[in-house]
Amino acid sequence: MRNMKWHNGRILVCGGIMIASMCACGNKGNDTDGLAQSIGNLSDSRKVAYMMEHVSPDSVARFICEASLGHIPGVKIDTLSMATLYAYENYKSEADMQTFSSEMDDYVSHLSLENRMNIMKMLGEVDPQALGYQLGLEYVDHIRLDNMTPAEVRSEIAAFRKACAADTMMYQRFIIGLKVALNVDKGKDLPEDIYTQFKDIQ
Repeated sequence: MRNMKWHNGRILVCGGIMIASMCACGNKGNDTDGLAQSIGNLSDSRKVAYMMEHVSPDSVARFICEASLGHIPGVKIDTLSMATLYAYENYKSEADMQTFSSEMDDYVSHLSLENRMNIMKMLGEVDPQALGYQLGLEYVDHIRLDNMTPAEVRSEIAAFRKACAADTMMYQRFIIGLKVALNVDKGKDLPEDIYTQFKDIQ
């Protein structure tokens, strides 16, 4: 399952969201329209509470990420950190909390560079000046996890550079971090063509 290509910048809405929509609307019409009618006007915490009642903790994690990124028509999470905190504070069992936390980390790790940057900005857990370096250092693991080809890497980096047009330092710091990670990883399990094609990227 985790070898699917998640890095195309837009991830299909998770099955759990579909389930919640069908519960609310009797499976009539478009599922995302039904979800928007059910919770679109609620506060962030009430949106999360609704999802916690209807779907599993891993689906709640995916919902929070996708709604924060604006990928669910009619349903938007405005404050990612508060939505995440609500889930942590209201899961009653350690198992549910662990499932939610693990899926949040795993889901974000498979997002495109642009979406991962946006999620990390919204969470505000990384110093903005260090964010580019961190994205670069972690990108080698992203390449490995998703079995990316050089063409896919090149395409994603180009899209990320375009997204950073108004913040050139973000892109430059990303490149520095990526080069450091590539040098550290050389000779391990990273494909040689990834190293040779991107070790001197500008």
